[in-house]
Amino acid sequence: MEEKKRFPGLILCMCGFLLGSFIPNLIWKTEWHQGTLEAIYYLTSFTASGSVSGVEYLKEIIKFRGSLWSLCMICGFSVFGAPLAVTGLLILGCRIGMVIAVSILEFGLLGGLIGTGLLFPQYLLYIPGWIFLMEQIWEQSIDIWKHRELFPVNKKRYLGKTGISALFLSGGILAECYLNPWIVEKILDYLK
Repeated sequence: MEEKKRFPGLILCMCGFLLGSFIPNLIWKTEWHQGTLEAIYYLTSFTASGSVSGVEYLKEIIKFRGSLWSLCMICGFSVFGAPLAVTGLLILGCRIGMVIAVSILEFGLLGGLIGTGLLFPQYLLYIPGWIFLMEQIWEQSIDIWKHRELFPVNKKRYLGKTGISALFLSGGILAECYLNPWIVEKILDYLK
């Protein structure tokens, strides 16, 4: 009997986090950080200060996160879903690690608080949602590859499970739009 192997989503995300924490430390001494990091900081300050309208900001987040989710979900119907699932979680972890590492390098130990504030609370929903989505994409893509079929038999199950990840993503989008700017503003006020 063949034992089904579990997709290592959390491990991939953690490896990406370690890589993302390591990269800024390697290239910190170069000129890269001077323009790029200040732009990131001012962008987050801009959105946190309420300069962007809630509805417009929500539309931008939905457009970015929703299109990314849709593209990933569609890739699950092909053999490209398996490599996408692996690289997607590595990139997710890498982005989280880079935000925190760059914040610490730019602003010191208190920068870790700023970096964490930039990710909180939306990533409490994004991380499990993306890991769950990538696991479903991985399983669907591997199933297509093993059975050499163009249209999978169990597409209703796949669509239902990816719908669960859409609920996590929706909650994260709302948290990113309405809670995160307030949290970042409070953290920046506290640090001033």
